[in-house]
Formats: sequence, structure tokens, C-alpha cells
Amino acid sequence: MKRNVRVTLLGAALAIALTACAPTTSNTGGDDSGTSADAALYGGTIETAAASDPETFDPAVCTGATCWNIMRMVFDRMYDYKGETSELKLQAAEDFPEISDDGLTYTMKLKEGLTFSNGDPVTAKDVAYSYARVLDPATQAGLAEFWKGIAGAEEYAANPTGLPSGIEVVDDLTLKITLTSPNSSFKYVLAMPAGSIIPEGSGDTIGTEPVGSGPFTLTDFTPGVEVNLDRNADYWDSPRPYVDGVHMTLGVDPDNQVLMLQKGDIDLMGSPIPPAKFLQVTTDAKLADQIVEIEKPSIYYLAMNVTTAPFDNPKVREAISYAFDRDALLKLVNGQGKPATEFIPPGVLGYSGDDMTHGKDVEKAKELLAEAGYPNGLETQMFAWNVAPFSALAPQMQQDLKAIGITVDLQTLAPNTFAELAGSGKAPLALTFWVADYPEGSDFLQALMSCATAVPQGHNYAYYCNEKMDASVQEALAATDPDVATEKYTEASELMLSENPVVPLYFGTKTEIHGPTVGGYFPQPIWGWDMAEYWKTDGEKSRS
Repeated sequence: MKRNVRVTLLGAALAIALTACAPTTSNTGGDDSGTSADAALYGGTIETAAASDPETFDPAVCTGATCWNIMRMVFDRMYDYKGETSELKLQAAEDFPEISDDGLTYTMKLKEGLTFSNGDPVTAKDVAYSYARVLDPATQAGLAEFWKGIAGAEEYAANPTGLPSGIEVVDDLTLKITLTSPNSSFKYVLAMPAGSIIPEGSGDTIGTEPVGSGPFTLTDFTPGVEVNLDRNADYWDSPRPYVDGVHMTLGVDPDNQVLMLQKGDIDLMGSPIPPAKFLQVTTDAKLADQIVEIEKPSIYYLAMNVTTAPFDNPKVREAISYAFDRDALLKLVNGQGKPATEFIPPGVLGYSGDDMTHGKDVEKAKELLAEAGYPNGLETQMFAWNVAPFSALAPQMQQDLKAIGITVDLQTLAPNTFAELAGSGKAPLALTFWVADYPEGSDFLQALMSCATAVPQGHNYAYYCNEKMDASVQEALAATDPDVATEKYTEASELMLSENPVVPLYFGTKTEIHGPTVGGYFPQPIWGWDMAEYWKTDGEKSRS
């Protein structure tokens, strides 16, 4: 999810939520979910609102907040996430992949009898087509890099005909995928939006006329006005979904979403609670039962471009690592987080629980600057998004840096402009964040800090490269024992943070509010909404 397309997904991440549990797999199907079918009621429509239109209904291309939630409603993937955890569960797959001893080959089998919403059967050819299409440059899939570990991916991108050599259709229900190197995170890649299954040959129309095998079907989209989705009566995971439909009103800013929810006009907000409304909402006793405080697998941090003076000097970077009071910063964002102690957040494989960061120490920072050759301080630029929470954090961090002798020219920018400048290496300091695409440390250390991503328009804004760190991450990905993987990720984290290319600030949390008539509600740490699991409390005991 990198380049500018990642920016829209990060915006989406601000609108989705929950506590991330230990990343494991659960040998369950749809019936072992986050809610109880015995308690559920049937019928009714869940009303939602979103600030913007879905930019597409193509799961390979979707990265924005609005379409992100719709993808989970319309499409199935081989695997999905169980309830309010980051455990994988079976979805379209009959079982979890059979992985070869060398960790390279994944053999997967579909459930029998699955059908798309148009009545056509779901086959292994559809799955193979869906995966191959992500690697076709013509698709312009924002998540393609997660799939490039498939054998033959590079050759296929140069000549996208047939299938990549690493994707093989064994029979109508069986698919075999071969990787170029062991990658324990690949099972999570299959549960990402781009892993959604679409009918073979539907790539030209899927973005406007989506056909999936998911719990809902798109029935109407009026740009700038609304999206309507109806329950898929033939969905394999009966009795889900419980509601008859979902209606999404478009173009509603977050402040008005709060008002609509308080008036009972909507059940769920597509945007986070805006900062100006936060205290009003969270201290309203009448809303206490409707508020959920959640922990996101995310990190907010300051990146220093190690290829640009003065941040090519390790002592300057170390000095900055002593500049900030994390607790004070969190007060500026309504306490929506916990002080970061490392780079990999809780709930993600590789989180050690160790404190690898430095607390605020102005005198220590000044001493280090003097040792670096800047006894009288220095001047630099810092880039940040021009929206919350960065609009609150950046001015305070500017003052904190001033206190240690660094004068900062603060540039607050629109997210796309920020990503372009920081990604191109033009940001000496970049205030940014990352939310887990999947709950493994490689999605932080490899995606943000590896040599491979220290390239123009990557997300390694520090342009940091340490081959020893990369090797430790590869060893973690090849490990079959989670304890061994955690040991290797910890080794990589300690090495990276000892060189201070980034300053971890806080692990993000989020407070959500839902309407009083939403039953079985929980947010999902990776996806956000799990609309097939919710019901209306004024529904019926049986489906008419």
C-alpha cells in the first residue's frame, strides 16, 4: 500500500478500528465468528454515512476509506479475520493452506458450492485470475508489491498473459501458489482486499459493476449521494448477514456524522469522531453504552532522512530522539494512544514489550548536538499532514525541537502532497504514521525501513538501509515458530532504533461510537466494519 495510493488507505485506517490480538490462525469457518447467531435478530437496514465517495468497487484498486468497507461486504477472500481479533479464519477456503516443507508452496482448496451473486460458481480459475490481475501493471493495483513474492511475478508484469509461473490451477477447486522465498506473512496477504475473488475475465467491469460472492450485493450507487447494498440471500455463511441491507449517505463531513448519529439518522459513522466533538461525545453519559475504545496496530513517528545533512550525522538523530515528551503529545490528541516503546506496535508479531526509546532530556539532546558539531543549534524543515492529529502534534514538536536548539520550518501539507515530497526524499523531517496491513512485524520493518523501500516514492521516508536489519527480518519471515520470529524481529528493531532513523512517538488508539439499535457491534483491527455480523436490535426473531 505504498506511494500516494497508500495515503488514501492511511486515511481509511483513521476510520477503522479495534484491539489487535496475537496474530495466529484459527481453524474455523464462518460459524465461529465474533457474534452469536442465537442472539441475532433479522431484518432492517443499517444506516451509515461517509465523507467521500468510493473511488472504485475494484478490490485490487480500492484503497480509500469508503470503498474499503464496501469491499468486505461485496467480496469473499480465501481467509478473513475472526471477530474482533487478528486471527485468521476460513472464508472461501475449505481449510488453511497446505505449506510445503521449504515454505515456498501453498496449496489451497475452495469450499464446494460457492457462487457469485450472478449465480456462477466460484472456481480456482477465478481465484487465480484475481491474484494474477493484481500483478498486471494495467490494473494499477495499489497493493501489488505485497504479491511480488509470487514466483514469476516480475516476468508476468512485463508480459501479463496467462498466469504467473507461481500460480497454478490444479483442478476446479484447488489452487497452488509458489513463492520465491519463505514468507510467513503471505497468509495475511491473501486476506487483504486485493485477495478478494472476482469472476474470471471481469476486470474491465468490476470497478463499476462489482460481482462477488460476499454477504451483500451492490444495488445502487449515486455519486455524491448514496450507496445501497442488499443482503445476498444465497450467501454461503447462513444465517449471515442478519440485516436486509446497508445504506450509506455520501458527502457527510465528520461533524455532521456525529449529529446524525446522535439524532438516530445513522447507525455507524464512516469517519472518526472529529477532535472538536471528542469531549462532547465521550463525556455524554447518555452515549456511554455506545462508545467503544479500541487499540489500533499502528505507530505514529518522526522520520529523519539519513541521506540528507544534518540527519546523516548519527548524533543529530540521537539528539532528536531525546526531544519529545510522549505523554504531553498524547494530551494534544485527546489521549488517543499510548507512548511508543518500540517501532512494532502491540498485537503485531514481533512486538517485544521492551523499551527501545529515549525519554525527553533537553540537556542530553543539546550535548549530543554540540558533539555533532552544532553547539549553536541548526535549522531544518519538517513536513506533516494538515489534518488531525498532525495539525495538533506538529506545532508542539516544532517547539520541542526549538527547546534543544533546532529551528524548524514547519510545512503542513495535504496528504497527497506530503506523500509525494516525503517519498521523493525531499523531507528532512517527516511526521507520519502507519497502520498494520496485517499483524506481522515485516509490515512495519520491511515496508517502512528496508533497503528495498529506500527508493523514490517508497514509504521509507528516512531512506534508511541496513542489510543486517533486512536479514533479520527475512529470518523472521522464514521462521515457523512465532517465538523465533519475535526474537528476530526484536533483533531487527533494536538494530534499527540504535541508529535512530525514526523516533517512535505513540501507538494509536481510537474511540468509536455506534447507534443504540446496532446489535453485535465490534470494530475489526484490520478491516474496520464486519457488517455481516451486525443486526438491528428492533429486528425480528426469525427471517420472514
